[in-house]
Order: sequence, then C-alpha cells, then structure tokens
Amino acid sequence: MNTLAKIRGIILCGLFILLFSFIYAADTGYKISVKLSNSNDTALLLAHYYGNKQYLDDTAFRSKQGVFIFQGTKKLKEGMYIVAGQNKSKYFYFFMTGSQQFEFSCDPLHIMQTMQLKGSQDNKLFYEYIGFLSRKQSEIEPLGKWLKAHANRTDSASLIRKKIENIDAEVKSYISGYYKNHNGLLSAAFIKAGNEPDYLSFCKKPDGNIDSSRVYQAYKAHYFDNFTFSDPRLIYTTVFSQKIDYFFDKVAVPMVDSLKKEIDALMVAASVNKEMQSFLGWYLSLKFETSEIMGQDALFVYLVRNYLENDKVPWQFPDVKPNVLKRVNMLEPLLIGKVAPNLILLDTNNMVHSLSNTVAHYTLLFFWESICSHCQQEMPKVIKFYNEFHMKYDLEIFAVSTDTSLVKWKEFIRKNNMEWINVNGHLSISGNYHTLYDIRSTPIMYLLDEDKKIIAKFLLTDDLANLIRRREENKLTSPANQNLKNE
Repeated sequence: MNTLAKIRGIILCGLFILLFSFIYAADTGYKISVKLSNSNDTALLLAHYYGNKQYLDDTAFRSKQGVFIFQGTKKLKEGMYIVAGQNKSKYFYFFMTGSQQFEFSCDPLHIMQTMQLKGSQDNKLFYEYIGFLSRKQSEIEPLGKWLKAHANRTDSASLIRKKIENIDAEVKSYISGYYKNHNGLLSAAFIKAGNEPDYLSFCKKPDGNIDSSRVYQAYKAHYFDNFTFSDPRLIYTTVFSQKIDYFFDKVAVPMVDSLKKEIDALMVAASVNKEMQSFLGWYLSLKFETSEIMGQDALFVYLVRNYLENDKVPWQFPDVKPNVLKRVNMLEPLLIGKVAPNLILLDTNNMVHSLSNTVAHYTLLFFWESICSHCQQEMPKVIKFYNEFHMKYDLEIFAVSTDTSLVKWKEFIRKNNMEWINVNGHLSISGNYHTLYDIRSTPIMYLLDEDKKIIAKFLLTDDLANLIRRREENKLTSPANQNLKNE
C-alpha cells in the first residue's frame, strides 16, 4: 500500500470515528437550547421533579448570541423539568422525553403567547393544550362575572349558563380526547392522571338519576382510575405527589385501620412496576413518619414492617435501611394504644417513683426543662390543667425534668409550686428517657390511661384538656352507661 492510500485510510477511519461519536452523543445525551427575549439573566437553571421535591440538573450560561445551552453526554431521566432564572424564578416547564434535543424560544414574561419550540412533539402538543385551556378560561371568565352580577335576570342568566355549560363540555371533551389520541406520550399520561375519572357513572339509580349516598364511595374507589401505575415517568412530575397527598389528606377516611387498607390497595396497584412501587413505598413511609397528625406514625411502622423490612418492596435508597429500621424500633413501642415504657426515676428528695406504679385514671407524662422558653410559656397552663383535672378526673402528672442542673430544677419547682410527681431524667434507676420516649426537644407530653396505655402524644395542655373532656362525655353517653342508668 502506498503512502497516499495509507493517508486516505487514516482520514476515512477518523471521519468514521467522528461520525460515530456524533451519532452516539445524540443518541445518549441531551441538548436543550433556550433563547429568552426581554431577559437580563446571564445564567439559567435546569431542574427536575422527584415526587414533591425539585433537584438541580444543570446550569447554562448566556452565549454571545444570547442562547443558553444545557448539554450532557448521558440522557436525563424522563419527566417534568423546569427552566428557571438565576434568581430561581420558574420560567417554564417541559417534558424531557424522546431525543432530548430541544430548542425553546420565548419571552419569560409572556410564555404562552410567545413560546416556540423545535424537536419535541410531546412538548408542542402540551403547549397547544395549555393554550387551548387558557383561551377557554378567557371565554368563561366574563360570562361568570356577568352571571354573578345579573343572577336575577332569569332569561338572560339561563342563556349564559348554557354557554358556560357548552364551554365546559368542550373542555372536558378536549382533555379526554388528548390522552386518548396521544397514548404513550408523557404529556398524555400527565394530563390523564390529573383529570378526575367519571365516578358519577357508578352512582346512577335505575332511573338514571344520581344516588347521592354512593357518591363518596364511588369517588374514593375510582380516584386512581386515570393514574397509570405502570408509567414510572409520572414519579418525576408534579402530579404524583399531588395525587397521593390529596387522597390521603382529603379523600380517605382518616383512621389508622382504614388508611392501612388504602396503603395495601395502592401497593398492589403499584406492583405492576417495580420502580413505581419502590418509590411509593418510600414516599408514603416518609409522609407518615413526618406527619403532624397524631397517630400516623403507626402507618410509617406498618409500611416498613409489612413491605420494606422484608424487602417485599425494593428500597428506594438501600443505604438508609439501617437507620429506618432503627427509627421504627424506637417508634413502635410509642404508638397510640401501646403500654408506655416504664421509667423509674428519683425525685427532689431522692425518693423512687415508677411510672407504671403511678395510680391514676389519667397520667400525664411530661418532659420539660427549666431553662426551656417553650416550657416556661406552657407551665402556667399545665398548673391550671392539673388544678382543674387532678381531683375531677383523677389525673396525675409524672413530670420528667431534662435539667442537668439539679439546683435550677429544684428552684423552678419551688417557685412554681408544682405539686405533682417531679423526677429528674438524669437520676435514673431504670430507663433512658431519651431513647425510650424519642425526646429530642421539650416540652413533650404523653397522656396515659389507667392501664398506662398511650392515649395521646405530642399535644399540649389545651388540646389534652379537650381530649379528656370529650373522652369522659363519650363514656357518659355510651350505650353501656345508658343501660346502667335505665336499670
């Protein structure tokens, strides 16, 4: 082979490698070009949704041509993404799907009127969808205002209502047509998931009228009909957390046993896709572990014990498993209805007091500290609560001070005339109050019944007083009590 032929071979080989690298980069990477008019931004942020959180993926800087380019060699997770300004103001949303080679151009102050895009049919259709809804909203708003101002004009109002109904029907038809005609697109799955199912069709009487007594049950039973559990891309959109949170916060019966059944049903529905089921298990466990609703920590324990601990559902983040199990082991003995762990501590005179041997119809287990400002604010209420409930409802307070200074502890007790059982957590014969009762701050209160079972926890004095009153009133009006009275 002569020298010229060798050179040609080397050049052709180099061109082939270069061409292959371009094809490979286009196939595996992402390139999002953004051009903004009327913007002073020198940098833009690209972020994605993950449940109800947002995570930064990339930063792009303004070129001399006024273009921002987000670019990487690996494709990003498919889902809903945000382009935000350098001050973190959200400019627009889009779906990261397909080739991930998109171009966006718009005025950030007038997104809908100016948005132009290339390279994504999914996003093109989605912005057409948003534009349609925006136009219909503009049509219906003045009609609604007119109707509100002229409701007494019967004939005209009837015509306006008919127009509103027609627009509403047109919108509903457009929405359902969108996800039926574009099955497979993420935008279609997203829109469908956010659209309420036709649950009223399950409430009709034989005569065709709606049976109002069946509406709630039908709504709850069919709430997730439009949610595609087999599509894990929905995890990376706003609709997942909104749908789940609304169901558990507003739709489902807020009783622990009922919520356990709803969790089981959802975990079965999500089992069609491992990523979806794994994320759902993690999302719900976090939701109930951090819930401010008393007693919902039982749902966290239930999820972990029944789905995660035994690896029935894969861990979303396996590294946290030891810490989660440790947390469950701490919380489980403190669930509502459990017998409170015993504490044997010393009082100001070094006399022994056992929580389990405290004889009372109600026992308030009260963790406090003399230098804690919240404790100081709450203490007058606790004293009033004790004076009112001690004799009337046979209530005792087992007050565990977390003070390390015994002098300050004793001074505070004398100054405030605290006549209940006062013990110090550091003068322990048996039981570490920190780990037994998950004490990380003060004040913390647990209300116990006559058998030392936990009735309530993490409530403060006013709420505990109302709870005891309701509990005693319910006893008086219970069927068993009424029968005794009749006898």
